[in-house]
Amino acid sequence: MVEAAVRSKPDGYTLVYIGSVTAANHTLLKTPYDATKDIAPTTIPDCFKTVPKLFNLVDKFQCPGIVLSDLLLSEGRSSVDPAELDFNVPIDRGEVIGLNGATPPLNGGYKRYEINDSGISARALPGTPGFEHVVATDDHDEDGVLISDEYTNPHKRQAMHEKRMRKMEAILPLLEPPGLWGVEEAQVTLLGWGSTEGVVQEAIQKLSDEEGIAANLLQIKWIVPLHGSAITAAVSKGKKLIIVENNYSGQFARYLRSETGIVADGHIRKYDGEPFMPHHIVEGVKAILAGRTQQYVPVHEIMV
Repeated sequence: MVEAAVRSKPDGYTLVYIGSVTAANHTLLKTPYDATKDIAPTTIPDCFKTVPKLFNLVDKFQCPGIVLSDLLLSEGRSSVDPAELDFNVPIDRGEVIGLNGATPPLNGGYKRYEINDSGISARALPGTPGFEHVVATDDHDEDGVLISDEYTNPHKRQAMHEKRMRKMEAILPLLEPPGLWGVEEAQVTLLGWGSTEGVVQEAIQKLSDEEGIAANLLQIKWIVPLHGSAITAAVSKGKKLIIVENNYSGQFARYLRSETGIVADGHIRKYDGEPFMPHHIVEGVKAILAGRTQQYVPVHEIMV
């Protein structure tokens, strides 16, 4: 499914749902552009609020967007006040020629993939007079003519790639960086991503009330692009960093290290097909702080 998505037309309408942060690594596939927006919603209401925002970003920046979901979100239940949900979200199509009948004067031929400072070339609605163009799946020049392995131009390919990557500079400021939840001065910072937010918050409350351990949470939602500087600044305030993940190999821990150089002091990982319970995280934090282990792996209790 991911391969089909990355090979689809770069028209700003491609959206993929997937359940693994490493499987979404677009560098594993040879693509004609860079998938620049990967997001892991933290709650069911967050899915409702964030996906429309992602659609707007996909449209505006003309890139694929990948939603990293899981069963806890897709099959879970949540009570939400309808007043908190916006059923009339604004729609931002980005720069589109012919939308609402507006067409700028042509200065020469229309270059669908024109190289510019923003990296975003104006799209034209099909059928707009004077703005006919070719939409290709492989790398191409400004006119849409393919630059393949048979007919290639290294200078044009480099310029086109740099053009696309300039989008990254504009995307990150539009995304809210992660912030610490809980006390400012903490013995341990728990770092999670995606749907672990709620259970980690409950575990932090239990750590404080029952164990006298002050902890806070840094929950990551936007995976690509990553707020590397904000994450580095946040985790530097804590004495210990423990990453909480619902997978075997520590997918986000490896990704975070490759992007920022941050190495956690401990890991709590669960991969038995069931979500975390608060006491799993509490016991993991206690074991890691006591020096008994660097990686705590709980197993779901069988209820009879």
